[in-house]
Amino acid sequence: MRPADLSAHATGDIDIIAKAPAGILELDGKPIEAEEPFPDVFHTSVTAGPGEHTIAILWENGKQEIRFFVGKNPPEEFKAFQRHPPVPGVQCTQCHGLSRRGRFRFKGGCFDCHQKEKETFAEIHAHMEHTFVECGTCHNAHGSTAAKHLIYPREIMCKLCHN
Repeated sequence: MRPADLSAHATGDIDIIAKAPAGILELDGKPIEAEEPFPDVFHTSVTAGPGEHTIAILWENGKQEIRFFVGKNPPEEFKAFQRHPPVPGVQCTQCHGLSRRGRFRFKGGCFDCHQKEKETFAEIHAHMEHTFVECGTCHNAHGSTAAKHLIYPREIMCKLCHN
């Protein structure tokens, strides 16, 4: 789900992306409308006033919830959210598509935009490019509160596979 849990945002314009079977999105306990660019994938933008907020996606027998903060001086547990991609107007279909079976999937192509990173991949990463199935193994393409859009800070990320 985007934005990341416990993320802090300078403005009230929040881009929401969530995935759930026949999901319903809520902002602070109130339903919000969203487009469904792919089956069971929901996208919308909302303007939230200053302060702490909750986004939830609900589905039959399930719920996922995140908290975020808007405005200056967020509480200590909230970390600044770095949005990706930083350029407005990038459509979901640039990076995502449907499989032959009609399932939502990542199409790949990170290096279509990140050519410089492809050239320096071996210098930046401890593993070779072919080691990872896709960049999303470590990076959250929608944004993160960790540096380099990592899903978790590096010291945690590496320990997920290495003891």
